[in-house]
Amino acid sequence: MANLALILIAVSMLTSSAVAGESGLSVTEYRHQLAELTARVDSLGDHPQDAGQTIAVIPDNVEVKTPSGPVKVSYRDLKDDLAEFLRADPSKRTALLGQIKDYLRALGEEADAYERAANPEAARRQLAVILARREFHHGRGPTAGQIVLGKILAWLSRVLGRLPFFGKSALDLFQILVYLLIGAALILLAIWTFRRFRRPSEEPTLREIIPFAPSARGWRVWLAEARSLADRQDWRSAIHLAYWSGISFLEESGAWRPDRARTPREYLRLVGARTASHAPLASLTRKFEVVWYGHQDARESDFQETLGQLERLGCR
Repeated sequence: MANLALILIAVSMLTSSAVAGESGLSVTEYRHQLAELTARVDSLGDHPQDAGQTIAVIPDNVEVKTPSGPVKVSYRDLKDDLAEFLRADPSKRTALLGQIKDYLRALGEEADAYERAANPEAARRQLAVILARREFHHGRGPTAGQIVLGKILAWLSRVLGRLPFFGKSALDLFQILVYLLIGAALILLAIWTFRRFRRPSEEPTLREIIPFAPSARGWRVWLAEARSLADRQDWRSAIHLAYWSGISFLEESGAWRPDRARTPREYLRLVGARTASHAPLASLTRKFEVVWYGHQDARESDFQETLGQLERLGCR
């Protein structure tokens, strides 16, 4: 009975091969044929002597009808491998049989690829799966801004191309102009960056070293000298000495410990923002800095303003 079954299978394969030789196999029929061959090859593991019969029923080649046209598939390599399997030592047959199975599996995968190509919807699904992979996450089409920019550049190219003095080289000249503008922008950016990093992080602290603590001279002495300079209309120097009169007054009052190396801003911080002396001292400090350190022109009104702030401090 087993021999009869093998004969029937051989007859059916020969019949299908003969029909295929005339009209060709569809992809589905070709895959069915590969499945039959795979089943026969699997049985050779237990019955290696049947390899000759398997070779006899396999055609040399078949023609497969695919969506892109007929494809001729040769079985010569398969038949040669089976012949080598039949002649090989029993110890080598296992490895050879594995190679034959791999070959048939590869033919089946190619048939599956042809079937997917015949189904556009399946191909789109496969494409969607591929594009969803991590390596394609950053692959995107042009943005709306890029599309608009491209249209503007194309329009400018057409306009320039119509001008008699541009002619056919309009696009080249326009591209050169764009490159020049980009280059100029990069140069300006480099200059700005260079200057930005060369500029000191903050302006140097305004510091005036006097040879003694401000309170070493009474505030009235400072103020008297300031008024004397004001009589000579030396408003800048008068404001300078009037400021130190206020500092001497606060220092004598115990607002801080004497230190001749402090800056005006350090004196202002020592007073504290919540004290009554902070507001008039802040005004005195601003006027003193812009006139003395900023070299701003001073007038009598500036000196009178300074005297008013001194009175608010308590210098009466």
